[in-house]
Amino acid sequence: MTTGAKDLWLFRIVHQDTGKPAQGVPVTVLDKAGNAAGYWVSDADGIVAIPRRDTAKLRIRVGLRSEDPIELATATLGDDPTPLAAPTQFPPSLSLASDRPAREHPAPLPARPAEQPEVPGHVLYFQRLAMFADRAAGDAPGGGGAPRGGVADFFSPVSDGPAGMRYGALIDVEEYWQSLGVLWGELLYSVTLTPGDEAKLAVLDGRWRREAEGRERPLQILARMVGTSMLGDLISALRPELQLDPLTLTEPGLEAAASDTVQLIRDRTERMSHALRRRPLGVVDAPADAPATGAVRHVRNTTRDRLVTFHFFEPLERFKVMVRSPRARPVIFVPFRLPNVATPDVVRRFGYLFRRTLLDRGLLPDLERLLGGDTVTAPDASRGRLLEHIESNLLYYSTVIISAGDPAARHVALSKLRDPAGRPLTDVVENTVVGRLGNTIALPLRSAAQLPAAWRDALAAYEARPLRVSDSFVVTIPHPGVWVSAQAHEPMQQQQADGEEAAG
Repeated sequence: MTTGAKDLWLFRIVHQDTGKPAQGVPVTVLDKAGNAAGYWVSDADGIVAIPRRDTAKLRIRVGLRSEDPIELATATLGDDPTPLAAPTQFPPSLSLASDRPAREHPAPLPARPAEQPEVPGHVLYFQRLAMFADRAAGDAPGGGGAPRGGVADFFSPVSDGPAGMRYGALIDVEEYWQSLGVLWGELLYSVTLTPGDEAKLAVLDGRWRREAEGRERPLQILARMVGTSMLGDLISALRPELQLDPLTLTEPGLEAAASDTVQLIRDRTERMSHALRRRPLGVVDAPADAPATGAVRHVRNTTRDRLVTFHFFEPLERFKVMVRSPRARPVIFVPFRLPNVATPDVVRRFGYLFRRTLLDRGLLPDLERLLGGDTVTAPDASRGRLLEHIESNLLYYSTVIISAGDPAARHVALSKLRDPAGRPLTDVVENTVVGRLGNTIALPLRSAAQLPAAWRDALAAYEARPLRVSDSFVVTIPHPGVWVSAQAHEPMQQQQADGEEAAG
């Protein structure tokens, strides 16, 4: 069954300045709620054919979603095409041009004009704790000395026995990312449609973590794969730095540790970018009853006389990455005892912290019930699961409360301690937790003069070196979703004529 001219409303999209037909302009029909009820694209003559509807007014939008919709009285729409002005600026059509030859792979996106200023890059921040070895004490960080040749017990709780303070350094590293432009990745799927036909395709993207609050940028996800967060999601509200694996320095000198940190970040960045691209990504035919979500793409052949093939590609972006010369700050490692925070009273007291740093987000309803005034004397199953989870991650949640809790309470606790030289600890440190190593927290020293003489000289020698930027390297990372390119074939009448001519 064919659709006649009387069953269609014809519109001609024209340029505002010249009045000539505008090709490749999207036209969307909107329902009463403002949702899209149909989508078309103007052809080479600027024509858009929309099926007639039983309505007094037709609400359409010419251009992208940023354009304001217009309303037309359907009684005024005749058989001849109704002219509509194209938006002042709209992206050029990637395909469907009758004079453009068909191609198997889309052309790369146009280069940025030379007069356009360069887009600012991104900066990722990392930190690495370095503990200075105490060869005289010979003990391990955060606990007493272990017997030589003993067996490591990785499953017992961290010892909360007495331990001494240790000095160290915090190595700050900045990684600068400058975009080199986007490019088409590998071909994921292709579908060929006849005139007027449409297809519904599902994008299966397993590369990104989906959360109710939104989705992080690809660079943020990659940064979390390179480093780790000391306080979970709360780190983004306190500081942007991510933590790298700590190390112990046995000899005074920071040059080797700084160069090793730069190489570590480069190696991990390259490996994690490859790991991100290895995660599953594909396009398959969606069931007819699949709900309209962001993972379902609709494509339609809006031409009248030719086949159109839609190609789905992986979107990629290339970056030039440079690592700036690391900076070093003196710190002192202060041991702390593990408190019993797995109690209803403590959870209620620090509920604002548990909400933001809960490792198992599936326990969030249990946490809300407890914070909402659950006064049952005997703990129910949900509260028991929550407290067992906190007790099994006691070191993590203790660090959260110490680091992100009340600064005044932390100052009172630190004022009762003295550093190895006998000075009040609050006189020589800043009341800020910059990291954790075992059951010790790292506090910045106000001055390098508090360090032992050998390490003080090593830090001064490192700071006297001129800053420099390491050799740049190129990294390619994917973007969420897929790109679609439409390839128009020769008109079907022309193909039929060519076939008859060849047969004759």
